[in-house]
Amino acid sequence: MKSFYDIIEIEETANFDDVKKAYFRFLRAEHPDKNPQNKSSSATELLKAVGQIWEQVKSNRVIYDSWLREQRLRETQGTIGETIELERNQEIEEYCRCGAEFNLTQEEVDQIIDVGIFECSSCSLCLEIRRP
Repeated sequence: MKSFYDIIEIEETANFDDVKKAYFRFLRAEHPDKNPQNKSSSATELLKAVGQIWEQVKSNRVIYDSWLREQRLRETQGTIGETIELERNQEIEEYCRCGAEFNLTQEEVDQIIDVGIFECSSCSLCLEIRRP
């Protein structure tokens, strides 16, 4: 699973100023206006996802870092009950095998760069969401 920090190529423990510099360095390198080779829809989606995460990191980095730790824990300890591919801005209404609905906020879904794992509220299964 890739994180915001992996994409902008900086350590998670870096201070805010270094993260900010890395983010803008990433934008200068990857933005389609600066790099015409990056005009594909997947490059545009990545820029949009990274931009949305940056807005959260900029205002409250602790929330994103906590979400990232949860994702890594679920990745190693969760049992995947179902995997779906999700386009950006697609509504999610998924039900677990036990019948409970996965309760996902749009903010949680927007944080997914490539893979996100979400626990069922009623059983031990997880929903894995992949971005194409």
